Order: sequence, then C-alpha cells, then structure tokens
Amino acid sequence: MKVHLFVISFATLLGVTTRSFAVDPPMPGMTNGDGIVAHNGMKHANVSLAGTVVDVQVDATPPTPVTMMSGFGTDYTPAKFDVLENSYFNAQYGWMLSGIASPPSGSSVWIKRTNATQPAGSAFHVYEAGMGMEMAMWTMNEIYASDGALWQWDGMMQHDYYTADRPGVYSMSFEVYVGDSMGMPLAGYTHGAATFQFTAVPEPGTAVLMLCGLLCLGLRRR
Repeated sequence: MKVHLFVISFATLLGVTTRSFAVDPPMPGMTNGDGIVAHNGMKHANVSLAGTVVDVQVDATPPTPVTMMSGFGTDYTPAKFDVLENSYFNAQYGWMLSGIASPPSGSSVWIKRTNATQPAGSAFHVYEAGMGMEMAMWTMNEIYASDGALWQWDGMMQHDYYTADRPGVYSMSFEVYVGDSMGMPLAGYTHGAATFQFTAVPEPGTAVLMLCGLLCLGLRRR
C-alpha cells in the first residue's frame, strides 16, 4: 500500500512539474526533439523549375528522419497553437524555391500529398505555418489531411508543423507540380517529388509515468 501511494504521489508530482506557463511555440528550426544541437535548423525541400521540369532536392542535413519534440504538458500561446499541445511535433522541413521559377500566366506551383505512413491507430496531422518571425500571419489550419489533398504555394519559404499523438516512425510524401488556378496539372510539365520523414520518441518524463502505471497495475494484481 505504501509503495502504491508513493507511486501515485510521484506521478502526480511529475505531472505538475512538467507543466509550465503559457509560452510561444518554438520556431521551425528549433523543433528538433533529440537534444542534439547539431541537428537543429531547417531542412529544405528545394524546388526548381527548369523549362517544363519541376525538380525537388531535399537537404541532407539535418539528418533524416528528423525527431519530433514533445508538446506534452506545455501551454502554447496564442490559442491557434493549441494543436501542438499534448502531441509530438516538428517543423524543420520546409519548401524553398531554388532559383527563379516563372510558370505560365494563370498557373502556379502546387503541392499534393500522395502518401503517408504512420503507426496503426495514430493521428498524423499538418498545420499551415510559414517563415521567419511572422507567427501572427500563420493560420495553423490543417492542410494535407488526406492523400490527394492540394496546397497552392506562393513560392515563399514555407515551414508547416507536423504533429503526431504517439511515439513511432512517420512519413509523408508529396508531388510538386505546375497547375492551373484550380490545381489541375498543366500538360507537358514534369512533376517533382519529396518525402518527409519523422520519428517521435517519448520524453524521459513520459517513460517514467508509463513505468509508474505498470507498477501500479502489478500491485493491483497481487
């Protein structure tokens, strides 16, 4: 009984101490969750348009997959960033225009989700953010909600927040192409492709809570 009470007290204390006052969410380059400073920074999918060929090259660094950081027990402000709370998230991947792209008049560059992989039963989402210190302009609306979902790109650097609700390995693949105002691909243009890869690892505090839960379960069975 005493051990049982100690476990409950310790878990409660840990839950209290891991919470904090409302804070601004970290900028995209600082959403690395593995604690290795060298792995911080932005990881761009560099998009170029040479004639009728769209090419996408993803930076080699930070290394793939990037690690999601934990938003559990944190209160982010303003309210639109609540989607990062009680989840793992990362915004290091970003779209970057390489060179000057001049699609035909009335057309633009579009990005389409083509596939996603994730642990069974998990939730994997993407929220529209942006670049630099313009957080007030970010919508944080969900985008790329399912395969085939489109997003029209204005050619500016774009970093979105990818979130997951449980540990594991995640990925999302995209097709980048030139399309008309409705997102229909233009004939004669070749599309590019990229895959963003993530891993979510429980933070130490989460692991301790899980151990406490297992210990409590074991005591109840005695």
